Amino acid sequence: MKSHQEYLAEIAASGLTQEEIGSRLGKTQSWVSAAMRGVYADLKWLDGQAIRELHAQVCRTEKAA
Repeated sequence: MKSHQEYLAEIAASGLTQEEIGSRLGKTQSWVSAAMRGVYADLKWLDGQAIRELHAQVCRTEKAA
């Protein structure tokens, strides 16, 4: 299973900025930056679920294009 850092890195690689990712997750850009750097070793389950759902949306759209 991928880490939240890997999911966030792939979302960012799709072209979304940290600000856009944060907006879609209901978080700030600084939270996204910290999460991507591994500052949060243990995210809340709901945060992890939101990241996985956003990843599925972004990657599905990217693969379909």
